[in-house]
Amino acid sequence: MLSDKKTEGELRKEKSIAFLKKKEVPYIEHLPMIEDSASVKMKGPEVIAKRMVCTLLTIQYAFDIMQGNGGEEGRNFWFAMLEDYEALEELTEKEKHIFSGSASEEELCAMTWKYEAYWVLAWALGFIEELDYPEEVCDCDRAIEIVRDRPELSLLLQAAKPRGTQGILDEADLIYRLDWACVDARIKGNEAPASLNADVVVERHMALNWLIGYDDDWDNVSTDT
Repeated sequence: MLSDKKTEGELRKEKSIAFLKKKEVPYIEHLPMIEDSASVKMKGPEVIAKRMVCTLLTIQYAFDIMQGNGGEEGRNFWFAMLEDYEALEELTEKEKHIFSGSASEEELCAMTWKYEAYWVLAWALGFIEELDYPEEVCDCDRAIEIVRDRPELSLLLQAAKPRGTQGILDEADLIYRLDWACVDARIKGNEAPASLNADVVVERHMALNWLIGYDDDWDNVSTDT
């Protein structure tokens, strides 16, 4: 006899769709469910913390270059900080490219949008209380304070209050559906619906997919919808 009890994924999908209806965000019923908690390979706190640091400090150097303050002295300053957080070896190829000083203006601008991905990581470690509806950019000053006020990896980890798998999967499922709405609107030549900021949405989608192990390559996380 087949059980009519709904799975974790089905319940999560229903919860997400209820939210979409409330916000009047377009959706499709047949968009698949994401993985259940038993099958995901969630990133651990230390891995997340180091990724936070690499992301934030690379963003800061990108801004330095855009403001004419790049160069070897600035690069050495940020590299020293990365070493303090035991994260220098965790830089991705795109991040190394920024620090090489040869990145284009387009690449520098793209890196500054990683604040939104960083915000998700900070939320996952409990430094941010909740992920607000993605219509506005994150609080960049607050983002910087989280790392600045904890100048070593050990201090960052001591202050962290990692979220459970269920909460992260809830957000991953929701952002998946929000991103579908943004992509669908773009394909049709329309603005993102329901006041969504499509750039914020896609960066959150990328970070959440990385957190749940959907893709491990931070530079190239899939955000397929």
